[in-house]
Order: sequence, then structure tokens, then C-alpha cells
Amino acid sequence: MTAVDSVPTTRRHGIGVYAAAAVGGILLASIAYLNVQAYAWVAFVCFAVAAAAIAGVDVRTRLLPNRLTGPLAVASGLQVAVLSVQQMDPWIAAGAVVASGIVFAVYVAMGMVGWFGFGDAKFAAALALFAGIFAGWFAIYAVPLAVLISGVERAIRMARGGDRRAHAHGPAIAIAGIAVALVGILT
Repeated sequence: MTAVDSVPTTRRHGIGVYAAAAVGGILLASIAYLNVQAYAWVAFVCFAVAAAAIAGVDVRTRLLPNRLTGPLAVASGLQVAVLSVQQMDPWIAAGAVVASGIVFAVYVAMGMVGWFGFGDAKFAAALALFAGIFAGWFAIYAVPLAVLISGVERAIRMARGGDRRAHAHGPAIAIAGIAVALVGILT
């Protein structure tokens, strides 16, 4: 083995994914700024598809990498900022940011005791930031909903004789975040 072979390789990701999220977020925010009536549903579908894709990565790899959760947070933040300005309502941003911070803190606390990974914390916070646009403080309910969904999935898996090992929590976070956003849009 040569010295070059023993050097660990690192995956370098440029800002391409973040730039794509920013461009997509800006295009979506433009729809909000222009007060297009279908904005909520267009944004909901975009974020639901992104959440499902990220959850799929979690199922395959049992990791939620920053290169996926970061751009989702960037796009969510753009939506919060533009919608708050467009509606001239700083409470939209305040509610979404505080709810996202609470969700992040709760997941970090659960991560510190080994229940979930820190990628789950970032993913949940990014989704709560988006859901908070429509649901306000209600976005914090994504945490107990995701834990409940994950617990039911694990109980069913164990009842069928499946393994007891930890499983991907990303799908439960995605379902909970999407559900909270949907309730916020409908109410």
C-alpha cells in the first residue's frame, strides 16, 4: 500500500446543490411575492417531493447528510422571508423560526441520548421552518407526530418478527412535516 492509498478520501460537494436550492427557492418565493393564489399548493408539492426524496436517502443509507438538509433549510428560509415581507407580517417569520428552533432543540436533546441522529434534527428543523409558514406554532407538533409514526412503524415491524435495530427516522419526519404543513394550509 502506498502513502496515497492510506489517505482517507473525503467527498467534496460544491455549492451547486445550495445554489440550485437558492434558485428554486427564489423562483418559488417570486410566486409568493407576486401573490399568485396557487402559491401554497405549489410550494407544498415542491417541499413534499423534496422531503420524500431526502427521506428515501435516509432509508437507503440511514444518513441525512448536510448536502441535502442544508439546501432544504435554505429554500425554507427564503420562503419564510419573502412571505413575511409580502404579507407585511413579521409574525410569519417569527413563528416559523421559533417553531423550527424548538423542533431543532428537541431533536438535538433526543440525539444527545442516542434516540435519533443529528441529521434528523436538521431535517426536522428545515421542514418545521417551511411548515411554520402556514401552521405557525403548530409546526412544533411535527415532533410528537414523527415520534409516534416512527414508533408505530417499529412496533409493526417487531410484531412481524423483524429486527430490533434502529431504523431510518427520516420518513416519519417527512410525513409529519408534510402533514403539519397540509393542516396549516387547510386551516
